[in-house]
Formats: sequence, structure tokens, C-alpha cells
Amino acid sequence: MSFLLDIDAAAGDLGGKARSLALLAAQSCATPPGFVVADTVFRALLGAAEIPTRLDQGALVSLDELRVRILRAQWPAGFRDALRARLQGIAARSYAVRSSFAGEDAPSALAAGVFESRVDVAPDAVETAIRQVLCSALGPGAVAYALARGQAPAASPVAVLVHAYVAGDAEGSAAFARGRMAAPLIELRRGALAPEAAAALAARLAELEASRGPTEIEWVAVDRRLVYLQARPFSPPAPVAEWSGFQDLDDREAWRWDMAHNPLPLSPAQAGLVELVDARAVVGIRQRVLGGYLFYRRDVRPLPPGIACEAAAAYFASLRARVQARLAGLGPRPALEDALALFVSAYEPIFGVLQPALREAQRRLRAFLEAHAKAGIGLLPALRASVPSVASERLLRMAAIRAAATDAERERACSAYLLRFGDEAAMWDVCAKTFAEDPSALAAGGRGGATAGPAALSWQQASAEVEAMLAADLRPEWRKVLEVAREACALGEADDWLYARTQAAVRRALLGVGERLCACGGLACVDDIFFLPLAPVREIASGHAAPPDLRGRADQGRRAWEKARADPPPLPEAGDGRAVRGAGTGGRAIGRVVHHRPGEASPPDAVLVAPSLLPTELPLVEAAAIVSETGGPLDHVAAQARERGLACVVGAAGASAVFAEGELVLVDADRGLVVALT
Repeated sequence: MSFLLDIDAAAGDLGGKARSLALLAAQSCATPPGFVVADTVFRALLGAAEIPTRLDQGALVSLDELRVRILRAQWPAGFRDALRARLQGIAARSYAVRSSFAGEDAPSALAAGVFESRVDVAPDAVETAIRQVLCSALGPGAVAYALARGQAPAASPVAVLVHAYVAGDAEGSAAFARGRMAAPLIELRRGALAPEAAAALAARLAELEASRGPTEIEWVAVDRRLVYLQARPFSPPAPVAEWSGFQDLDDREAWRWDMAHNPLPLSPAQAGLVELVDARAVVGIRQRVLGGYLFYRRDVRPLPPGIACEAAAAYFASLRARVQARLAGLGPRPALEDALALFVSAYEPIFGVLQPALREAQRRLRAFLEAHAKAGIGLLPALRASVPSVASERLLRMAAIRAAATDAERERACSAYLLRFGDEAAMWDVCAKTFAEDPSALAAGGRGGATAGPAALSWQQASAEVEAMLAADLRPEWRKVLEVAREACALGEADDWLYARTQAAVRRALLGVGERLCACGGLACVDDIFFLPLAPVREIASGHAAPPDLRGRADQGRRAWEKARADPPPLPEAGDGRAVRGAGTGGRAIGRVVHHRPGEASPPDAVLVAPSLLPTELPLVEAAAIVSETGGPLDHVAAQARERGLACVVGAAGASAVFAEGELVLVDADRGLVVALT
């Protein structure tokens, strides 16, 4: 029985990654020394157990049991001695242990990110790393990925590539498709690449593309020498479609659609607020409305004087007190200029002072782990979970609405929710009714559904695991870093709550102007005020005569808004058509897709797929899992999903286009993967 294989281009059972490494070496590319753990080892560990050929809840349990078997089964006789001999022959300080499975990196199924890899593995930890990589062949996402492509799960070979770990000075990937790209695209993940090394990399990639077709490679630079780690087929992105909103914009590459917070076009009134704060507040980005949608780019102007992240809580408390005092003085129908002045006065402190401090707290948390407990980086979701915040308070108050047994109890629970969160709305647009104005969304979201289960690992347990990795003298520093980072998570929810209150004040002021214009016949309905440009509305509110044909201008604004909804900016590339990858928050679920529509309830067993979700919407959402096209692992959707124990994948670009309404999908939030099951 053969346990270990040479990396030989002529061998047929190496698996995807090892085969690509052999082909690179055959084309005179520098590659690290290594070998392959053959499929025979996986089959010996698996024994006579059968791998499920369809996914359901029972299959998930079976896969868990199979992975435990792989982790605990005895190595086949002679394997450990053969492995140790190979490792001694390479004599590296540490190793990379990577999946090299059947079909992996094939043009029809690249499976990028579906399986496990371990890097910088000490020699005495290679055995454990091999088991972990083999287990990833039996992960729910991996099985679903295979079934969606008509492949047998864990088909032979399930091999493992082991090679000397190359740390290098820089690392990244590069891709080229002749005729579709003017030059190779080089992406740095770490370090800097010398110009001569970049030129050599581009030339080598062009050679590979000429012989293999469109190609993507992974590389490491060591003292300006390139070492190649992988080659795979490359599917170049489709050309960016021309979009009406980019007309007359010379620097379009610098601007990014703020899809995470504003997936829908802005009303003219909200566009006026964007223009106002962009002119008066420095927050690190410039903002403008293109084609009706909010875009942003980096601002080169220096930020206002910052604060230490340890001072963020005191800073927010002071800001909140000032804002609440001014809100109390505005009254139910404030003067428009007073409401705008409050809005602007809070905007820069929130986004230009507080939020940079909160990001710094999270950066320090990760930096501490990278410096002192690298193995603890995987615990970050648990370390940030279960933070008492306005987000958790929303959930508790919504739980009270759901638990109400009588109409009177429900009314009291809704009133308690609105007293605290009534100024919020389901959209970041001043034209959207607040929950206080339209509490029907609370009633719709509050009927039925299960409450969240406990997290698999508490933040206290996760912190204790990190402390066990630390020297005793580092533990007090760790506790402080974690305390500040968790506090930052709470403040990151609270600042949105405060912002919503200032925007609600502007809405009330605009409604007051709209009521006066309706009374004199200037507008057909009060809501038309939001479809007029902000500048003339401010003049009217200040006592100037209303310009002629306000109704016509409001109709024109509403028509432009509706037209923009039918012509959104181009979306990112959607993926390979059957799976979408993003950042997972942990957990998994199987369910049928429901496309999110603000204000509409979804079944509690649905997989809710959305371009984006707002923190104010999430307490109203009932679902088995959430897939958001935007956001990151630290954003609101991910944070609240962790609190609720929901499987969630964020940053899953293109998910709305890939998955049809009613399609059965697996959300494997452990791997950050969403896969169609039908």
C-alpha cells in the first residue's frame, strides 16, 4: 500500500493542488520541496463508513461523526514512520499542509476556499494538520459543493500536499487572460514586491497563460526570488457594464457604491443631507450621489483630532448627552435649520472621531493575537459575541413582543420598544417612515419564530483559551485589550442608534414644512416634501416664497427615484453559478431562499438572502440563516447573527443573482460558503 507520493507531473492521483505544483515545476518554476499523502490514508482512516450522498439534517450528524472518526482513528501501520522519514528528508523549520482533492482546481469546479489548509506547521504538528485537512473533505460545505456539481463527495483522490513552508518577504496572487486583460493582475496580500520581481512574475504568468490558458497563480517572494505555490484556471471577470450614473465621471475607479448601508436609491431629501455633511464634516471619506445611489471614496483631508480607543465610551456618553439635550429642545416639529444643525453637529463626532477609535480597538485585538497567540485568531467571532448593546436590547424587546400572550401585553411590549427605538426606520433614508410612525412592522416581525440558541463557545471560554496560550505577564494586557474591543462592539451599535435619532429629527422638520405646503395647495401630499431638492425646501422653511410648480418638481423627483431603482449600479462578479463565498460567522443551516424585501416578514426556516441588512431591521427578521452580499465579519449583520446564534455569511457578492427564490441551499458559516442543493 502506497502512503506517500512524489510530486510528479506524470502521476495521476496527486489531487488538484499537488498536480498544479508538479506542472509548475515541470515548466521550470521554483517550487518548495514536498510530497503527497495518498488517498489510501484517507480510506484507511474512514474504514467501512459510508459518506452521505444527499444532505439533510441527518446527514449533517453523520458527517460530524465521520470527521470525529478521521481525527481519532489509528494511522495505518507504517504510515507514521514513512511520514517522519519524509519530513526529516526535507528538514524544514515548518511546513504547509494543504488539501489536494479530486477535481480541486479543475476549470469546472475550482473549489477555492472550500477545503482546509494549514501553514507554518511545526514538524511535530504535521500529523494533526493532515487529519484536519482530511476532515475538511467531509465538511457540509464540501459535500454540498460536490453534490451541486454532480460529483461524489470525497471522491478519490482525497490527498494532502505537504511542502516546506515558505514565509518570504511578500506573498500574493496573480492572474492573466490574454485578450481580456491588458497586463497580468498582481495582488499583494502581504509585503511589497520589488519592481524587477514584479516584472519577472508578470513574464512568468504570461508564459503559463500561453501554454495553459487563462491562469491564476499563488506566489511568495524570498529575497526577490519568486517561489510558486499553486496554479489554477482563471475565469476573468466580465467587462464592467457602462452605467448611466458614471456619465461625466472621470475618476470612477475611485468611487465605491455604499451598498452595505444604502442598497436602494436615495430620495432627493436624503441626497441633500449627503451633500450637506460632505461639505461640512470630515470623516475619512467623500460622498456623492451617482445615478440616485450613494457612492464614496477616500478623503485625503486629515481627520479631526482623534481619541484613544480606551476613551471611546466616555466620549460617546458626552456626545449622547449633548445630542439628547438638543433633541429635547427641538420639540415634536423642529425648525428645519435647527434640526439640520443638530444632524451636522453629531455627524463628524460619530463618523470622524468615534468610529476610527472603535476600528483601532478591533485592530489592536487582532494584532495582539497575531503577535502573541496566533492560534486564537479563529476565536475572534466568539470573543466579540454576546456583548450587551443596543442591538441585544432590541432583541430582548422584540422577544417580549413575540412572547406576549394577549393583545394588551403585545401593545405594552410594542410601546416599550418604540419608546427606545421608535426613531429608527428600515432604511437609512429620511423619506422612510420611522417605526413610531408605522409600528405595523413590529407586529409583523413579532409573531412566531424561535428564539436564538446559545453560542457553541462563550466569549469567556474563548478568552480563557487565549489566556492558556499566553505567558502569565501578558494576561493582564490581554484582558484589557479584549475589554476595550468588546466595548467597541457595543459602541459600534450605539452610534447608529444616536445617528438615527438625529435623522428622525430632520424627518420631523421636513414633515412640518410639507404639512404647511399641503395646507396651501403647494404639494399634493406631505410625503412629496422628500422628493424635492433640499436647497429650495430650506429656503421655503426660512420664509422665502415657494417657487412655482412645486407639485411638478416633486413628481419629477419621485419619477427619477423610481427610475433609479430600475437601474442600479453594476454588481460585483457573482461567482461560479452554484456557490458563493464570503465571511462566515459560524454555524450552518439548510433552508429555502427568500429574497429580502424591507418590511416583509420571512418564514422562520428560510435562508434570507439580501443585498444588505440594517441593524434596525435585524430584530424584525426571522430566519434559519442570513446571507448578505455586503459587509464583513465585524459589521452589524455578522455581529447580530452571532448574538442570535444564526448561521450567517456576509460579503457574499452576487448571492441575490445566483440563488433563486425558493431554491434549497446550505449555509456553511464555518467555511463562509453558500451552496445550492437543488
